[in-house]
Amino acid sequence: MIVWSIRSLVEIAFRGVVLAQRALSREMEYQADLVAASLTGSDALVHALHKLEAADDGFQRALRFAAREFAQDRPVKDLFAIQSRIIEHMRVVLNDPGHGAVPAVPTEAAPMHRLFHSEIAQPSQMWATHPPSAAREENLKRRYIACAIDARPAMELLHDAQALRERVSLGMFNGEAPTCVDTAVSLEQLEREFAALSLSRRYQGLYLGRSCTRTARTLDELYATPLPSGDLLQALDGLYLPDDGQAIEQLRERERQRATLQGLLDGGLRAAGGVVTWKGTTLSRTQLPAVIADLDDELRVLRARVSGHDQRCRSVHLAAANRIGGGWPALLRGYLAVLHYTDHTIADLEDANLLYLQTFHAVIADGRVSAKELRQLVAACNQVQRALRQVYAQAGQVQLNAPLAHALGKPQWSQCLPEFGLVEADDNNINAWMKAAGSWVQVTLDALGTLRDASLEELLRAENAVAERLRNGDTLPTDDTPPAAPADYPIRLPGEVRQRDLRQNLWQRFLAADGVFPSVARVAVAAAIVAGVLWAGGVVGMAEVVAYNGLQQTVTVAIDGQAATIPANGRHVFRLSERSTHHVQTRTANGAAIERFDAPSGGHGGQFAYNVAGAALLLNWRASYGSASEDTTRSLSTTRWERTQAQDIFSEPPQKVSGKGGHYRDVLTAVSGRSPHELLGELGPERDLALVTAHARWDDAGSAYLEQWMEQLRRAAPHTVPALLAERLQRNPQDVAALRMQQDIATPEQRAQVCGRQTAAAQAHPDAPALQYAAIRCRSDTPERDQAFVAAQARWPNDPWLQRAAAAVQVGQLHLPQAQALYEQAARAPALADDVLPLLARVQRYRGLATDLPGMAQRSPSLASIVALEGGERTQGTPYHSYYALAHGQLDTAVTDAAADADVQARIVRLAAASRGASAALLQQARVLPERAGLDAITAPSAWALAAREGWQTDALRAATLQGTGEDGAYIARFFDAVQAGSSQQQAEAALGGVSLVGRGLAYTMAAVLLGQRCPDAWRRGAQQLLFASERPYLG
Repeated sequence: MIVWSIRSLVEIAFRGVVLAQRALSREMEYQADLVAASLTGSDALVHALHKLEAADDGFQRALRFAAREFAQDRPVKDLFAIQSRIIEHMRVVLNDPGHGAVPAVPTEAAPMHRLFHSEIAQPSQMWATHPPSAAREENLKRRYIACAIDARPAMELLHDAQALRERVSLGMFNGEAPTCVDTAVSLEQLEREFAALSLSRRYQGLYLGRSCTRTARTLDELYATPLPSGDLLQALDGLYLPDDGQAIEQLRERERQRATLQGLLDGGLRAAGGVVTWKGTTLSRTQLPAVIADLDDELRVLRARVSGHDQRCRSVHLAAANRIGGGWPALLRGYLAVLHYTDHTIADLEDANLLYLQTFHAVIADGRVSAKELRQLVAACNQVQRALRQVYAQAGQVQLNAPLAHALGKPQWSQCLPEFGLVEADDNNINAWMKAAGSWVQVTLDALGTLRDASLEELLRAENAVAERLRNGDTLPTDDTPPAAPADYPIRLPGEVRQRDLRQNLWQRFLAADGVFPSVARVAVAAAIVAGVLWAGGVVGMAEVVAYNGLQQTVTVAIDGQAATIPANGRHVFRLSERSTHHVQTRTANGAAIERFDAPSGGHGGQFAYNVAGAALLLNWRASYGSASEDTTRSLSTTRWERTQAQDIFSEPPQKVSGKGGHYRDVLTAVSGRSPHELLGELGPERDLALVTAHARWDDAGSAYLEQWMEQLRRAAPHTVPALLAERLQRNPQDVAALRMQQDIATPEQRAQVCGRQTAAAQAHPDAPALQYAAIRCRSDTPERDQAFVAAQARWPNDPWLQRAAAAVQVGQLHLPQAQALYEQAARAPALADDVLPLLARVQRYRGLATDLPGMAQRSPSLASIVALEGGERTQGTPYHSYYALAHGQLDTAVTDAAADADVQARIVRLAAASRGASAALLQQARVLPERAGLDAITAPSAWALAAREGWQTDALRAATLQGTGEDGAYIARFFDAVQAGSSQQQAEAALGGVSLVGRGLAYTMAAVLLGQRCPDAWRRGAQQLLFASERPYLG
C-alpha cells in the first residue's frame, strides 16, 4: 500500500512535469520558427512543413520497399532516390499535383495566403509535443516577412552528398553492411510495383486503401442479379468515371469528418480554438449526436453508391466473360473468391488481435490482474489463436493458379506460410504466449496481404482482358485455371466486431485514475497514506551503518546486537533502530577483542561509516557525470566512525547516471590491502602511526605486507614493538613474522634470550615448521644453518618460509634452477610475494630466461616500483624520472632531473659519478658530498669502488658497505680486496662464497666501476642482470 501510494503521487507529479515540458517545447518551437523566418522569410518554413507530409509518407514507403528488396537479396543503395521516386508516383496515384510540391505564392495578398487550414478538431494540446501546422503558419505570418525562396534541394549544400546518402542508407541495416545493388536496379523494381493496375488513375482511386469485397457476406452478393445484358460495351465504358472517383474521395472525407466528430464527442479530441464549427455553424457538445446521425445518413448514401459501383464493375465484366466463354467466367469468379476470402480473413484476424490488445490494456490498467481478469485475457488470446489456426488449417484449400503462384513466388499458398506452432494460451503459459503472438499475427497478416494484393491485381488484369476480347470480338479461351478459396471462412462485415466488455468498475477506475473524480480520489488517498508514513517515520527513525574491514584478516562486527562476519577488504551494511549511541564490538575470527566503543549518532537516523580499527585510508571525493566538470577536491582520513552524506559508501559509483546536463555523486572510498608506501605520507605522522599500529597489531600472520608494517612501526615507534610482538605471539605462537621481528630488534644480549625461548619452543613442538624455522634462523654457524634450512624444507616442502630460506641457500651455492623452483613456490604465499618476486626476477634474468616483469609487478608493489623507475612512464615530471635518464646513460640530465629532491639527487650523484662516461665535474660533485649524503646499502658499494679507483678516502665508505649489506658485507669485502689485489677471476669468485643475489650483483658492480674496460664481461653482465637500473650505475 505504501509503495502504491508513493507510485501514485510520483505518477501524478510526472504527468505534471511532462505537461510542463511539452508546453515549453511547443512554445520554444514557435520561437524557433520566428528565428528561422527572420532569416529565410515567412514562406520558406511553411513550404517545408507542407512538403514534410509527403516526405514522411515517401520515406516510410521507401523503408518498406527496402525491407522487401532486402528479403529478395537486393539491398537498396540509396533510400533517398527511392523516396523521391515514390513521391512522384504518389502524386499521380492520388491525382494530387501538389503532393510533395508547393504551389506558388500569389503576388498579391501574400501575407493572407495559407497552405494549411484549421481542422475541426485535433489531439489535446495538453499532450502534443508539436503545434499543429496551421497554428505554426499563423504564427509565422502574423508578421509577414517576404523573401525569395531558394528552390534547390538541401542536398546540394552538402559536400559529396551522394556518398552521404549512401552512408545513411547503409546505416539502416543491422549487423554487417550488405553489398547493395545499383540504384537503377532498385528504381526499376519500384517502377514495376507502381505499374500495378490497382494504382492506375484509370480506376479513380477506387482500390486505393479500401476493400471492394468487405460489404458482401457471400461471393454472389458481389454480382448483380440478374447480370447486365444488352450493350455490354456501353456498360464497360460507363465504369470508372470521374464522378465515381469524386464519390470515393467524398466518402473518404466524410468518414474522416465522422471520426473527428466522434472523437470530440468521446473526449479524445478537442476543438481547434475551443469552438466546434460545422458547415459554418457553431455547435455545442450536446448537438454533436444529431450532427453525427445526419452525417451517418449521408455516409449510407455514399457507401451505397460506391458499393453499387463495385458491384456494377464485377457484374459487367462477368457478363462479358459469359458472352465470350472459354473459361473466363470461372477465372473471374475464382480471383474474386480469393480476394473475398483474404479481405474477410484479414479483417477477422485484425479484429481478434484488436480485442486481445484492448483486453490486455484493460486488465492491466489498475496495476493488478485478478483471476477473473486473467481468464478474460486468456479467452481473448485464444480468439487470436483460433483465428490464426483457421488460416493455417485452410491453407491447403486455397488453390493458386499460375499468375498467382508467380506473384507470390511459391507454387502453393501453404508454402507462403510457416509451420503453425502457436499453442492455445492458458494460465501457465500466458507470458510466453504473449511474447510469441505478435510475430505470428504480423507474419500471417503480411502473407494474407500479399495474397490479397496479388488476387486484386490478377482480377483487374483478367477483367481488362475480358473487356479487350469483347471489344475485339475475340473468343479465345484463357490458358489460366481458376484459383479457388475455402468454401467456409469467417465473414467480418464493416462494423461487425467481436463482443467487447472492457468497461472498468469504480475500483478499477480509482486505481487507474481514469477520469477527474477517480484521479482526485486516488491522489487524496495516496497523499493521506504517504503523510501517515512520514509522520510515523518522524517518530521511529532508522540508521544505516556501512562497516568496512581494512584489516587483512576476517573480523566479526556486532552493532547493537546485530552481528556480521566481514572478510578482509569487505563491507557490510547494518540497518539499525535510531538511538543516541550505537554499541560497537569487533573481534577476530578467533574471538580476540579488537575494539569496543559506543559510537554517537546524534539521536537521529542517517548514514554512518565505520572504519574497523581505523585500518583503511578513507577518501572523500565527487564523481562527475555528463557535462559536469571534474571535481578534483579530495580529503583523506582514517576516521573510525563518522556521519556521511555520501551516496556511495565503500562501493564503486555507477559508470553512468540518467538525466540531462551535469551531475555529481558524493563518494566515500576505502583504500586497503596495499603496501605501506602506497598508503602512508598523506595524513601526518600521528595518523600514519595509528594506521601502521593497527595493521602491525591485527593483520593476519599470512597476510601480505605484514613484515613491512612491522618495519614501519619499528622505525616510527620502536619502543612499542616488543609489547606488540608479545601480544601477537600470545594469540598465535607460530606467527613467523613476529618471531623474525623479535630476533631482528633484539640487542646481542637480548637475542640470546629470545633465541633461547624460540629454540625451546621448537624442541617442545618438533612438528611445527614455523617454530623450527625460527629456531634454525637463530643459529650463527652459517654452513650448519644452511644445511638445517635445506633439511627442514625437505621435511616440510610446502612451507613458504622454509622455501624462501632454502632458495637463499641454493643461490649461495649457485644452484640457480633449484633456487628458481623454490622461489616460484614461495611467491604463491601472500606474506612473501612482495619480497620473493623481485628475487625470482633476478634469478630469471641472471639465467638469461624470459621474464614477465609486468605480470610479476602486478603481484609485487616493490617490483612494480623498481620497474616504474626503470621504465620512466609513470615518473615523468618527478625527481624519480632521473633514474630513467641514468639507465640510458644521460648522466648530467639525471642529476638535473633530481634537483627538486635533495635526497634523491645525492643518491643519483653517487650512482652517476660511478657510471661509465662520468665527467670530471660529476666526479668532483660526488667527492664533495657530505659523508652520509646519498649513501645506503645499494649506493655505498659503488661509492667505495669509485673512491678506490680515484684514490679518495675509502674507510667511511667501506664501513657503510659492511654495515648496510649485512651478512653479505664480508663476502663483498673479500671479493673487492681480491679484485684490487689483481687476483684471477676464479679466485675473486671464490671469495664471494654464499653471497645473496643482490650481494653478488653489488660485488660485480664494484668490479665494473673499479676496472672499467678491463672488467670481465661476465661480471659486467651479471651486475646488469642481478641489479635493476635504479640499483646500479650506468655500466654501458
